Amino acid sequence: MAAKTVGLQTSVKQKPSQSSRLLVAAIDFGTTYSGYAYSFKAEWPKVITNTWNGGEQLSYKAPSVLLLNNDESFNSFGFQAEKNYASITADEEKDPEKYFFFQRFKMILKTTLEKRVHRRTQCLAENGKSVDAMKVFTYCISYMKDHLLEELANRLKDEITIEDIDFVVTVPAIWDDTAKMFMREAAEKTGIKREQLHVALEPEAASIYCQLMHLESTENSSFFLAGKESGAKYMVLDLGGGTADITVHQLKKDGTLAELVPASGGDWGGICVDKAFQKFLTELFGEDVMKMFKSHPDYIEDYFDFWQTFEIKKRSFDLNKPKQEEKENDKSKEETEKDEMFLIRLPVALAEIVGKQTQRDFKVNRSDVIFQEVIEKSSFKNDLKCEHGKLQMKCSFFKRMFDPTVKMLSDHLAKLLKTIEDDLKVILMVGGFSECSVVHNAIRAKFQDKCRVVIPNQAGLAVLKGAVYFGHQPDLISERVARYTYGIQAWPKFDKRLHLESKKVVMGNEHRCKDAFFRFVAKGERIKPGDKRSHLFQALKPGEPSLECGVFISNEESPKYIDEKGCIKLGELSVPLSSNAKEIEESLIFGHTELLVTACNCQNKKEYKVTFDLLSEKINFPEQ
Repeated sequence: MAAKTVGLQTSVKQKPSQSSRLLVAAIDFGTTYSGYAYSFKAEWPKVITNTWNGGEQLSYKAPSVLLLNNDESFNSFGFQAEKNYASITADEEKDPEKYFFFQRFKMILKTTLEKRVHRRTQCLAENGKSVDAMKVFTYCISYMKDHLLEELANRLKDEITIEDIDFVVTVPAIWDDTAKMFMREAAEKTGIKREQLHVALEPEAASIYCQLMHLESTENSSFFLAGKESGAKYMVLDLGGGTADITVHQLKKDGTLAELVPASGGDWGGICVDKAFQKFLTELFGEDVMKMFKSHPDYIEDYFDFWQTFEIKKRSFDLNKPKQEEKENDKSKEETEKDEMFLIRLPVALAEIVGKQTQRDFKVNRSDVIFQEVIEKSSFKNDLKCEHGKLQMKCSFFKRMFDPTVKMLSDHLAKLLKTIEDDLKVILMVGGFSECSVVHNAIRAKFQDKCRVVIPNQAGLAVLKGAVYFGHQPDLISERVARYTYGIQAWPKFDKRLHLESKKVVMGNEHRCKDAFFRFVAKGERIKPGDKRSHLFQALKPGEPSLECGVFISNEESPKYIDEKGCIKLGELSVPLSSNAKEIEESLIFGHTELLVTACNCQNKKEYKVTFDLLSEKINFPEQ
């Protein structure tokens, strides 16, 4: 088995890039952080990740933060947007209410899916005003695209233009097709042509990276071997800032990956812990204090710095780390207790705000006293204390902020594992939130008796780097699972044993059943990219100028009628009919992020096609 694995890896490495351009660049637009990476066609396994300068820290990703001017024109993105917004709020000659500051807005595409995502979907800024979401997302993608081109111009002697690049934009797999098309359209508005743009599903990209990361360096050569045997099944658990995105893949003999069950997940990302900590701080200091900390010109820069620090602390927090006293026998009891505390520095700004609220003179060296007084008056006094400007919180208390999210995630995984056969080899945890020890330790403890739980090196970059690989090798995903049942409206002969009497209509000299759902692909069925399903239909009314082919989707595996619950109309394709037309071949082409529908007049061989505009306000997708 090992020999087969090595042979497979070698063959993939020797496989040339399928890109027709000089390089592939991926843009991973996340809820909390975003970034881009690229690799050249000639050396496609060597991925280069951009490094962002965030003041005192360097990061492979920048905050997903956007600042627009008062006329909705672009001002800045990422760390610079935070810095500029802080500067604007501190400038007495400028009114921050006239600027549009957006953060953590990606989830707007998820939270509105149960209704609809369309071109008029709005993003809410900090000033309480709304801007078209399409404009907001386009600005963000455009900035990263332009930053890439500028970086390439500085790095290379030869000029690189946008036409030299194949782009990949990542989206959560649990997003609906409307949101995926939304991201595609936003990317195209930046000047990226449709033919040079791929949309990659985030857990699929991560899965590809983990299968191929041994190509990147020899240090990764032995990684993930338990999931590399042909036929092996493994789960990809992509935990980002906003969502948990879960897929199950199987490695096929030809080295490609097949999806086994439809992608699933929920709003169980890292921001759930952020919200819990925000709620705790509000209960500790009061709503007025936290509101001033977030919005007052003197403190907003401290606010951004604090939450960036919290993100780092959150990921590195480990409840089960080895006790230092085991290594140092002479360690004091006081030092040992500190090891069992979660520590985070509280901004002096918070003490200053509290001082103003209590109408007393503020002195920096009294910050600890002010903080400790606040703690003593709170319901948390048995779990907290403050020394040297650092909030010291019992680890068990801080862990409770993870518990609801971890429980929802674990419960979902347990249900999902019941639907999968026992030969699942690995749970592969990727995404920034997977780097939290509390999260991956909980998953290990819950499922270690069933399969291995693996966190790859740089788990937070797995999606980004895998998206680059996907751009070079898009056929590595050979099968996906249909999330809906797809079909068209049909008019079969009426059968009282099968059809409702209310559906009986007379057409010519026959009784027909109206509103029948003719299924092309069932929900849960495996489909390949570019998979074409066709069927011949008779023209029922000779002499009619055209045939209207209505296309429908349903949440049910075997819907009977197009007007039943959970079934909606995507649109229709109008096919002109010649006077002697008898048969029409209708086809649905699956496997990509869009659905292509064709109809061919079998008499004159003319073909008509349509790609449905999933962002139309007329389409209302059924709930999952």
